[in-house]
Amino acid sequence: MAVFTGVLTLPLLAILVSMGQESVEWNHLAETVLGRYLTNTLVLVLGVSLLVLLMGVLPAWLVTTCEFRGRRILSWALILPLAIPTYIAAFVFYQGPEAAIPLLIQVRQRFGVDAFLLTEQVIRYGLLILMLAAVLYPYVYLACCSAFARQSRAVIEAARCLGDSPTRAFVRAALPMARPGIVAGVALVIMEVINDYGAVHFFGVPTLTEGVFRTWFGMGDKIAALRLAGIMMLVVAVLLALEQGLRGRARYVEADAGGIPLRRVPLAGAKATLAFLLCVVPVALGFLYPVVRLSHWAGLYFLSDAGGSFFPGGAALGRGFGLALVTAVVVTAMAALFIYAVRLRESRLRRFFGRVAGMGYATPGAVIAVGVLVVFGTLDRVAPPFLPLVSGTLFVIGFAYMLRFFAIPLQLSRAGLERIGKPLEEASRLLGHPPLRTFLQVDLPLLRAPLAAAGMLLFVDILKELPLTLILRPANFETLATTAYSLASEARLHACAVPALLIVAVGAVGLLVMNHWLQTSPTSSKHE
Repeated sequence: MAVFTGVLTLPLLAILVSMGQESVEWNHLAETVLGRYLTNTLVLVLGVSLLVLLMGVLPAWLVTTCEFRGRRILSWALILPLAIPTYIAAFVFYQGPEAAIPLLIQVRQRFGVDAFLLTEQVIRYGLLILMLAAVLYPYVYLACCSAFARQSRAVIEAARCLGDSPTRAFVRAALPMARPGIVAGVALVIMEVINDYGAVHFFGVPTLTEGVFRTWFGMGDKIAALRLAGIMMLVVAVLLALEQGLRGRARYVEADAGGIPLRRVPLAGAKATLAFLLCVVPVALGFLYPVVRLSHWAGLYFLSDAGGSFFPGGAALGRGFGLALVTAVVVTAMAALFIYAVRLRESRLRRFFGRVAGMGYATPGAVIAVGVLVVFGTLDRVAPPFLPLVSGTLFVIGFAYMLRFFAIPLQLSRAGLERIGKPLEEASRLLGHPPLRTFLQVDLPLLRAPLAAAGMLLFVDILKELPLTLILRPANFETLATTAYSLASEARLHACAVPALLIVAVGAVGLLVMNHWLQTSPTSSKHE
């Protein structure tokens, strides 16, 4: 277990070690663009965080505590924007600034060039923030739904008895109790914003992640890129520490802890219409609009002359699916065995190994990619001549995917084992069965649902991953994500829509399967 955890952390340690080496371009970067990278990253983080709170918290409260026409469908539809990768949404939303050209012309004619540039920048940044929030708010929505569903009706009724209106009771009682879930959801959104490359590159907003790409591949300065990656790790570490501080150690009253579950309040008339609109707007922005626009582009492509002779992403479809499927199966199996080993002999050290092994999910893909390049590049240099080179192979990218997404099957496997409990395992051990046989014959059949959900989510995330894949893919190896990005970069938006829709379709199916498992499986009895 210690060896496995150490191997997973090698790329991150390699970045920290390499930061001390001499860099030719670092002083120039620090004096010119580093401040801009940091400022843009923080602006996006703050703007998207505020917007996802508006788009995620209120719909979660409405679908959890109110009854209105369309509520059941919307409770499922509100998670669908997660099926839209940010770089695909960027292809669609980037058409927005073109609609503002008449306004920009008027601003330039009346107020001058400086006002024109400022207005254009505000529109571009604002649209990017709106787009990122529209596809990432489900992280907050799902966390809030779980938190609100576990709250006790007695707490809300006590607030009402003290004279609070429903709105005031929501603000003073429900929101503070849901704070840990809200903070966790926003933290996931922030990680995704920092990790994004395709959308910020498409909108021309340089961030730390794009800085890594520019420095490594544009300027050829590996050490400067590693230092930027180290700064990203520091930013993520500060945010995670802030999240833990905000969540604290407080425990909250829940329905399954002896309280009375919340009862949905029927809404009618104007209130029902308003609730419906508040829930449908995020879905329309984050899912319906991109899908309709992509479908229109794909239809135009297939009606064109090129559509009859060339299927964009055809080769990438098989390669990308194969790589994602094999990696998802292997990583899910390894995560199940890992968490079972932790469970067999629980200790602080083993729990620490479990937390460290899942650390990659909080690390941007570009950071992991450059760390993996350093590790395997070093191995190739010190390996004996008769051994084959490892860098530039599918093994490297598969290892990077495992480091990046190991936390997904790890957490779902842990949750599944906690629901099973230990009585069945103890009975098997009393019958003389060894731990491995107990796991295979007792635990594994009961873990089929969470492991299947973990594998599906892992498959979808690997299929969507862009920054890591762009850096580590072997020569002439394309996935659906890289194909869609390349076609969009060449302004071939109609052709780009075909692989983009395939990614969205697979992601939507995976999310619906996962949501079904979450709603039909028993909830944990503990929540912090």
